[in-house]
Amino acid sequence: MDADLATEIEHALGVGPTTAALLALRSSKQSFSGNSVVYYQDDPTSHICLLLRGHIRLSYISEDGVVTLLSIVTPGKTFGESGCLQGYEHCDTAFTVGPTEILMIDTSHLNPDNSYGAELREAMARIIAQRYRSHVEFTRALYLPNLGLRLSHALFFLLKELGNEIRYDGRLVECLGPVVTQRDLGYMARGTRENVNKTLRSWEKEGWIKLEDRHLLVLDRDALEDFARGG
Repeated sequence: MDADLATEIEHALGVGPTTAALLALRSSKQSFSGNSVVYYQDDPTSHICLLLRGHIRLSYISEDGVVTLLSIVTPGKTFGESGCLQGYEHCDTAFTVGPTEILMIDTSHLNPDNSYGAELREAMARIIAQRYRSHVEFTRALYLPNLGLRLSHALFFLLKELGNEIRYDGRLVECLGPVVTQRDLGYMARGTRENVNKTLRSWEKEGWIKLEDRHLLVLDRDALEDFARGG
């Protein structure tokens, strides 16, 4: 058994070391190239996916082909667990962003009649509850009346999930790296890439953000938060 994988599972799922070790034995690593599909929405849920390397875009594709980006998964996080408790299908489609390595954790042993299965089901219920709360907040933002408001909420959502800090002009500022494209922001905010770029450029003129070398830097978070509140 790979002890490092067991530790990754323990941290990602919030289970104890014994359950994590058992899950590691029932897991397999898979590698994907960029822009590959890990699973499609409506595919049966058979595994919990733990991202080891790379990034994953989780998207919903409507019947008329409109794509909505739900989230971008970072290493150390799980995804694809939404149907594992009841054997439901996936409710999103998972695409890779660049070369990606995923640990596929078998969910066929979610038997509540043993302590291992019960602990895993409890961990899954906790993760799915967190996902649900995030989904509700995301859905509310989708119905805001204009692109600027939707885009500001999408930006804050991504900063929380993917943001880091870099030094700019003598101070630390929040930053989104090149893994998040303006097309991604459009998919999250229901706007075209061109309209997203126009809005971002207007914020740059206001001094709220800076677009530099495929990075988005937040220079005035207070002003942007005030705008997001409709102020």
